[in-house]
Amino acid sequence: MKAFDQMSFINKIYFPRPAGSEDEQKAAEIIIDTVKMLGGDAIYEPFELKAFEIKEASLTSYSCKKMFVPEVTGYGRTGSTGEDGITGAFAYAGTGSDYELEGCEGKIVFVNSMHHDLYRRLIEKKAAAFITFDGSVFDDRNKTDLNTRSIKEKTAKFGELPGFTLRAADALKLIKMSPEKVTAKLIQKDITLTSGNVIADIKGAEYGEKMLFTAHYDSTKFSRGAWDNASGCANLMALYSYFKENKPKRSIRFIWCGSEEAGLKGSRAFVERHKDELEEYSFGVNIDMTGTVIGNDIACVSGDDSIKSYLHYCAAETGFPVSLSSGIFPSDSSSFAHAGIPFVVFQRGGQGGMHSRNDKIEVLSEDSLRKTTEFIRFASERLLNSSRFPIPRTIPEKIHEELENYFK
Repeated sequence: MKAFDQMSFINKIYFPRPAGSEDEQKAAEIIIDTVKMLGGDAIYEPFELKAFEIKEASLTSYSCKKMFVPEVTGYGRTGSTGEDGITGAFAYAGTGSDYELEGCEGKIVFVNSMHHDLYRRLIEKKAAAFITFDGSVFDDRNKTDLNTRSIKEKTAKFGELPGFTLRAADALKLIKMSPEKVTAKLIQKDITLTSGNVIADIKGAEYGEKMLFTAHYDSTKFSRGAWDNASGCANLMALYSYFKENKPKRSIRFIWCGSEEAGLKGSRAFVERHKDELEEYSFGVNIDMTGTVIGNDIACVSGDDSIKSYLHYCAAETGFPVSLSSGIFPSDSSSFAHAGIPFVVFQRGGQGGMHSRNDKIEVLSEDSLRKTTEFIRFASERLLNSSRFPIPRTIPEKIHEELENYFK
């Protein structure tokens, strides 16, 4: 295939691109300009992004006349304490089992992690607030960042329960301290940002069925996102470059999705806005984190088992060492599969530094990117040019149930 310099493209968007930020918009403009440079056209399709803004977050713990004030971030969408904050007894509830949550009413409860069901049960138990942690107790404070986490919008409907995140080392100190009381303050508000998807089309020469190719271009707050997911965006652009010069018989829609890290918001916005035309798409390919020098290639199919068999055949023919599985994957592919479009997601695991300042371009290579791109090109081109499209447009019941639970 015609060479597209994927590493050079990654360098162009090698900066933090959080969902709904000006830098995410900047990356979208670079993608659009690159499509135009390749002789095509792309549009930016904006959508509203419900988000939050943490104004103030603090924790102060007291034990035997000792005071501990750790670094802390507020947990998004969990509500506010008011300007005076709240004070309550401290309780360590570990995994949040029923035994551990016994007697937590009015207390500020530390849990190892937060999830949908635990948030609900903490509210039912009338806890005053919760604390959890981020990272490892061995993290170097000067080389790591404390992330701001949030609950999902559906979880927030249970009610307000102010939440806080500490570094793991501070969490260890807090629990060992076993404070008599903790004062917590969290001030936040709901805001609306603008994000968007970048869409480019290649019109097929003969047949009516269409394929989707997707990758998300946003990153997390502190990450320049080389692996996650400038790499997938580069694969996608290389595929666009190839098919622009080698027109397939079937049409392709390329989507660089915004705000994946905020909860697959870009792909979900596309599905909602284009629901009347989704029947036109017979199959899709999502690319999320590739190009690592040290790593292993995987592909997860949300569709009929024949897709996995087909990819296994292609891998054997090309000598591409990919591990294949069926199910759902926490990426944009799931939004489309949930809407009824069979999808496969490609990823190359390895030493990538996902969701941190350590997601650096040095761990990637043009050769690794090229191998993944070439395999996707090989497998996709056969489908795009086949006399009859060989993949059934069905989602197995087991995978459908998994998708329903995932989005629930």
